[in-house]
Amino acid sequence: MARLNPEINVWIPDPGEVVELPTQYILPDGAEKGLVINVPEMRLYDFTRGMPPELFAIAIGDEEDPSLYGSFKVGPKRKDPAWYVPASIRAEKPELPAMVPAGPDNPLGTRWMTIDSTSYGVHGTNNNWSIGRTATHGCIRLYNDEMERLYERIPTGTPLLLEYQPVKVGRLGNGIYVEAHPDIYGRVPDRTAYVLRRLSELNLLGSVDWPTVERVIGEARGAPVRVGTMPDAH
Repeated sequence: MARLNPEINVWIPDPGEVVELPTQYILPDGAEKGLVINVPEMRLYDFTRGMPPELFAIAIGDEEDPSLYGSFKVGPKRKDPAWYVPASIRAEKPELPAMVPAGPDNPLGTRWMTIDSTSYGVHGTNNNWSIGRTATHGCIRLYNDEMERLYERIPTGTPLLLEYQPVKVGRLGNGIYVEAHPDIYGRVPDRTAYVLRRLSELNLLGSVDWPTVERVIGEARGAPVRVGTMPDAH
């Protein structure tokens, strides 16, 4: 939302300011079942109850400790988890104890779902301000109340897909849309070529306004923008 409203102070907006909300979105490619996380979008899609999916804002790993991507399943789950501080984090912050019990000082929040058999998880938080930011050591972080709701309905073994799609292409009615987000980890150095390839796959290369496409990619404001019209709609 901050990228969609760059002129507004995200911490203390002025009274009466109009805020644009990202109420529409393009589904990531391959998103159709289970849980899908598009890392650069900082958004989790829950398809377990059908379409449309329920969306959750998330925090992700920073550039030094990036979040995973690939196909996984939900592994072991824990309520009120203790945090056994990894040695790498204790090396950075030696004042931390070896274990932080459940409670307000625990950065895992109130619920934890392991990402397959890895040491990473999808969990709550004790810092609400971190959601929507690169704020973790690779885990996926949600608001506690949303994590608790998700936890109750997601069984172990649920498919969990972590995608890395900073730019998405979609269609609605006769419109062609592009939605762009920052390439947080620098994995898609040429996002224009990425969109060109996707439009080519959809046979839509000649149906978009390229200056608009390039502007949307450059601004990376995180909301779908119409960039063209379907060929049979002219």
